[in-house]
Amino acid sequence: MPTIIINLKDIIIDPDSTVDLAALPAGEAIDRIKQSYGFLASSVDVSVANGAATISLNEPPTQKGDDAVKTYNKAVQDAQQGDYAKAIKRFEKVLATLPLHVEARRNLAMACLESGDAGKALEHLKECIQLDPQNVWSYLLLGNIYAQQHKNYDVAEFYFQKGLSISPTDNILLNNYAVVKIGRQQFKEAQSLFEQALASDPSYPNTYVGLARLHQSQGNTQRALELLQTLFAQPKSQDIRSAPMYQQAWNLFVEINREVAEKNCDELIAAISDHKKEIEERTGFPVSIVEDDSLDFLSGQVQMAWKHNRTDHLIRYRKKQPAVAPHLIAHEIEHILLEDAARKRGRNLFFTTTERSREHALRAIGDHSQKLQKQGYDKEKASQLLLQLASGLCGQLFNCPIDMMVEYSVYKKYDNLRPSQIFSLNHIYQEAYSVFTNTEIRKVAPPFIHRASLTLNCASALFLDYLFSNASDYAAPYKSSPVFPVGLQLFNIWKNKLNSFTPGDEYGLVDEFARLLKLQNWYEWKPDTVAPPADAGTAIATNPQLLKEKESAAYTYCLDALKRFDSKSRDEIFKIASEIGLLGEHGIDYKNPTAIYTLKSIPQEQFCGLHLMSLMFVGFKITRPDIATGLDFNDAYQLALEAYKASVH
Repeated sequence: MPTIIINLKDIIIDPDSTVDLAALPAGEAIDRIKQSYGFLASSVDVSVANGAATISLNEPPTQKGDDAVKTYNKAVQDAQQGDYAKAIKRFEKVLATLPLHVEARRNLAMACLESGDAGKALEHLKECIQLDPQNVWSYLLLGNIYAQQHKNYDVAEFYFQKGLSISPTDNILLNNYAVVKIGRQQFKEAQSLFEQALASDPSYPNTYVGLARLHQSQGNTQRALELLQTLFAQPKSQDIRSAPMYQQAWNLFVEINREVAEKNCDELIAAISDHKKEIEERTGFPVSIVEDDSLDFLSGQVQMAWKHNRTDHLIRYRKKQPAVAPHLIAHEIEHILLEDAARKRGRNLFFTTTERSREHALRAIGDHSQKLQKQGYDKEKASQLLLQLASGLCGQLFNCPIDMMVEYSVYKKYDNLRPSQIFSLNHIYQEAYSVFTNTEIRKVAPPFIHRASLTLNCASALFLDYLFSNASDYAAPYKSSPVFPVGLQLFNIWKNKLNSFTPGDEYGLVDEFARLLKLQNWYEWKPDTVAPPADAGTAIATNPQLLKEKESAAYTYCLDALKRFDSKSRDEIFKIASEIGLLGEHGIDYKNPTAIYTLKSIPQEQFCGLHLMSLMFVGFKITRPDIATGLDFNDAYQLALEAYKASVH
């Protein structure tokens, strides 16, 4: 007969109301034990002697026992593969033959818990510790269920303490018991338990996260960050079940860095601003760093003196996101220094699109126009959308490798800025990742553009993981995507250039990226000159002093634009402004009033350069205020707007 002998003091009848079975008359103790162990068989034989209970039941035939062991092994495989329903049936079959099989009973409890049946899990775990009072893992699971699902911290503590009485240095028990102490707001005890758990196993990620959260809640962000950095410096566990905890650790790290950056925003901006002296000395232009909350859609913007015919470099930033602002200022500072270094070597280039390059892009994706028309776009709007998407991809192509260089420099150069940079780059990554998951974008964008954009985002994700020494795992979602192999190639091209990089190489990187993505003819390079051409996009080279002198004329043209646009749709207005912006890539002469221009979007009319620039400025103010025109027409525009409102009322 299968028999187990258990000390009476180890038998747990009810954790809420403990009973000393040894103090009871033998008959009453036997009755309670039979009732408690009734799950084993319809009847069990129990005897009590010398402070221990002997429990016996009928022995199964040997062949059945062997078959039950085979069934148990199959059930374990089912559970590992996530087929808990099948695993539960097989574990139950095993226990029908081998009711004393503790591991089968514990695995059955785990399968029930994974299936969402915490009640059954509790039942089977209690049976486990009745059969084996030394089963530490069962005490751990019981404590977790009572703490997490029932919020019954008294019973949870009872089971954790029982487990620790058997294995006092078990780091997982210590860790989970600490969580219960936090739930009871016993923070000193929780910290002590976490620290004991770390001493026992300094590699367990859950403990670092728990202790870091505890320090964060008490305002000790520095210690919290140190703990997480210690975790990140260690090799990651190969146990796949630990992956979510490492992600939690990184998310917490980003969250705490946001708190630090927000708290120290002004101090960080002041420290970054001190570096403007370096720019002034190296480039020969003064630097203006201006807070500008009118940047509704942009968090930061730079106008380099040589690109905009300015007498200074202008960096504007929005403080509505205080955690991000310091990083954006530093990014623009390094961008200026990178371009200045290329200029000094005679290697600086200007990235631009031309009518020829745009035509090439449209030919590559033109077959998508019919698909857009089936979705409700008319032919003209479909072409306009394709042009915008192609322009956006060109901007992403240009920025991707160059921003990698800039961010690498920021990370190495500004140690105290890292909280802002870490949070800011995480925010940028999340925006890029939304393209990966957004089905609406996939419907609208040509597959060629969508795939190229995702590939560049993949390369950027790999760069971030490299920058953060793989503490992050931003590239994980891309690894199962068809874009990953090329994304990895792009990143490796950048990485291989890093050690031998000289200023101006960044433009070669853009060409290398374009070659792999088959975008070679989607853009052109223009050489830098003493008076360089306008930057790619809608910005037009301007002389601020001359434009100030022409402010009265700009007012007249802005008022004309407001009246002209009054009867037009936003799409019509945007089309006009975009056409002028594209025209501006080749330069608009606003100095000579006799220079005349025509527009396809406004046929049979002629405009001087200043009139065109005013139309563009007002057009983008109405339709896309996030687009930087590089024009300082705000005063003229406000006066014109007031006059226009007065006239219509």
